[in-house]
Amino acid sequence: MAKKIDIQISESELKLKQLYNKETSRLKRSRLKALLLIKQGKCKYTKEVAKKVKYDRRSIYNWLKMYEEGGLDNLCTISSGGNNTKLLKESTIKEIDRLLNNPNSTITSYVELLSILTETTQKDITYSALYQHCKSKHYSKLKVARKSHHKKDEQAVEAFKKTPQPIN
Repeated sequence: MAKKIDIQISESELKLKQLYNKETSRLKRSRLKALLLIKQGKCKYTKEVAKKVKYDRRSIYNWLKMYEEGGLDNLCTISSGGNNTKLLKESTIKEIDRLLNNPNSTITSYVELLSILTETTQKDITYSALYQHCKSKHYSKLKVARKSHHKKDEQAVEAFKKTPQPIN
């Protein structure tokens, strides 16, 4: 058996219609439409409202519960996860820019850059935020140079560099 709706809507039908027409968000419009259908008496069960609004009956039940707890303001606030960007302060961004664009800099890794920034700015910066910022804004690829073999002949390397490459 479907759950019968037993709720008192304090807003007038006219106000609900105005809010519905003014709203641009699809989810908020659906929530307001559900309230409007109940206020007009067109639907008496959550299953009927769910069919007309095209949402699951449990969603309708949750919306009505939200309305009972906090009113129209609570119903019209959507609490979903957002963009999980790690923010850096403007001063920190300028310092990163200065360190990465310095041609005399000997920074070879993000860990080294992180330690320098922690010393200079006295702020805790997460490695992931620093890495993400450097990759997206500066297109940096900090890599540690490989060790050179101790028996490597430097003259042979120079001779190889001067050898002309065949064109295919």
